[in-house]
This record gives sequence, C-alpha cells and structure tokens, in this order.
Amino acid sequence: MKKILNNLHVLTIGGATKDIYLSNQGTDYMTINQKDCQLKYMLLKAGDKIEIENILNFTGGGATNSAVSFKRLGFKATCISKIGTDEAGNLIIQELEKENIDTKNIIRTNKISTGTSFIINSLERERTIFAYRGANGFIEKKDINLNNIKNIDQIYITSLSHESSKILPDIVNFAHENNIPVAINPGISQLAKGTQTLKDSLKYIDTIIMNSDEAKSFMIALTENDSNYKESLKSSMLNCTPCETTENKPSLLNSPLKHLDYYFSIWKFFKEILKLGPKTVVITDGANGVYAANNKNIFYHPSIKTNVIDTLGAGDSFGSCFVASILSGHKVEAALVRGIINSSSVISKFGAKPGLLTNDELDKKEINLNLIQKFELN
Repeated sequence: MKKILNNLHVLTIGGATKDIYLSNQGTDYMTINQKDCQLKYMLLKAGDKIEIENILNFTGGGATNSAVSFKRLGFKATCISKIGTDEAGNLIIQELEKENIDTKNIIRTNKISTGTSFIINSLERERTIFAYRGANGFIEKKDINLNNIKNIDQIYITSLSHESSKILPDIVNFAHENNIPVAINPGISQLAKGTQTLKDSLKYIDTIIMNSDEAKSFMIALTENDSNYKESLKSSMLNCTPCETTENKPSLLNSPLKHLDYYFSIWKFFKEILKLGPKTVVITDGANGVYAANNKNIFYHPSIKTNVIDTLGAGDSFGSCFVASILSGHKVEAALVRGIINSSSVISKFGAKPGLLTNDELDKKEINLNLIQKFELN
C-alpha cells in the first residue's frame, strides 16, 4: 500500500554547484587502446584560443539535484549544502526556493566560493568536467543543527568531498538513534579517500547506490585501507578468475570487472557490502542497465533506449527516484524501473534538473516489469 507522499519529509545532504556548459563541437579526441580497456582523451592544444559556441548555466550538485527530484515526486524536501555568499550561491537558493524546497539549513560562507563545474560535451555526448569543489568540501559538524532534523522520514546523502566526508558518522549515528532510514550515493573521491569512514558507517545505512566504477574503486580501496580486511577480501573476492559466461545473464553477472591484476566479482561484492549493514545495494552500469541486491536476490533491469543529450545528473535522478519509490511503498523491481525512467528523462536534456519527472508524469509512464531478471544471491 502506497504511503501519502506529501506527509513524508526527505533531507538531502551533499553538494551544491553552479554548472556551466561550454558548447564546442570542434573539440578533438584521441582514443588509446590498452590491454583491458579503451580510453578516450580530449585534446586541447597548448597556447590555442578555443572558441566556445554557446554557454548554458544550470544549478547542480548531488544534494540539490536530489532535493528537487524528491520534491517533484511528491515529498517535502530539505537540503543541507554549503555555498558561498556569491552570485552562484544566490542562484542555487533562488532555484531551490522556486521548487518549494526548504533552504533554511543551507550553510553560507564568505571564506570560500560556491562549487562550480565547467562541462564540455563531445559529439558522442560524453562529458568532461572541470570541477571546483569550493565550499562543498568544507561542511563541518558545527554547521548542522541535528535537532532541526529529528522529524525527518528519510535521509539521502550524496557525495561528501574532502573534509565534508568526516561528518558522515555523526549523521548516520544520529539517524540510527532517531530511527531515520539512510540512503547514500557517495562519489568516487569519497569512496577512494574516505573509505574507512564509509565502511564504519555502513552498519547504520539502509541503502547504498553507486556506479560500477565507484564500486570497483570502493572495494579496491577497502583492501588497501584495512590490513585485517585486506588478505581475506583479496583472496575471496579480487583474486578470482573470470567466471563462465551464460547467455541469460547480464554483463556484470557474467564476467567480472578487472582492476590492475585483480578480477572483481560483482556477486561477492554484493555479499561483502551486505555483510557490513545495508539492506539494499544498487549498482548502475550506464547503458548496460542497473542491478539491485538484498540478502536473497539480485535484480537486474536493462537501460531504456534514449536520445542522450547530457549524462550529468543521471545517477542523482536514478538514486533519488529509487529511494523515493521504496519509501512510498513500491517493491525493488518497480523502484528499479521508475528510477531508470526518471534517469532516462534527465539525460535527454541539458542540465541535471530540467528532465526530472513529477510523480504524476512518472505514474503515466508504462512501468513494465517484464524485463526484470532475478537471480538468487547464494
């Protein structure tokens, strides 16, 4: 039975940025073939003046993107981010207030500027981002009045970069003490550099969402940051051989990811992370689809064919919609499909927010569960 959404209050915590798109169709790219992968590089000739055809301005950052997503899906939404007392910060506040999102807990500082990203898209719609983290990296424990969030129904934590990653234990401990469910969608820098903090916090986190590159980074970092964990994990998980392929299984379940000399089994990845506390672990794999696992099963749904314009915000739109769907009473299978539909809408437009669907728009979409594949996690 679905819950009454407008009575549920979601808090998002993490980044807030100004996103500046630099449109240049003439950028050259070079592809380098390596042993196990193909890498593409954008070429900028030293000393050249590069003409920009157009500039587009949006607001972004995981916490603001997710707050807008939750709000459009019918929830009350409050956002905690740190921004500067500058024009970019003013723009972020204005856009959030336009969406009727509570901004009273956003921290403003005159010591550092608002985070800003400069984005260049290629002809193939792949993006290169020059990211200035700015104030995003300096959220402190003293910045957050935990008493203001005691009545929250769900906490959704996005990437906490640099010093901000240190607030994670305080947030999840507070949530545990007040019976507030927590979902987290950490960024790759947090996974690689704040590994131990995140690992220790997982016992109080209900849902963790990451993409396949982030999952690989997290598990490799775990083996390098915890000596007691390292040998057993390497032997049981990373030093496995490629598994035998089966036509009916999706790609990540068929063949492991590879990093340096280690093979990365997604089956054992799910088992290891679930052991640490989360009830649900989700991995997005771009155009290849999405996986979600609980203690019994792995669920998979392929991506939806979409005219891709810009992939920025794809993870935020999927993750927030997945959690919103679970919170409103949907099962994992339906939450996967709804998240993919929301993400597909976002990547069909420039910017991380314009394509976010409302609850009515999402409900009108065909939610077809026939493409869901289910595998026992044993």
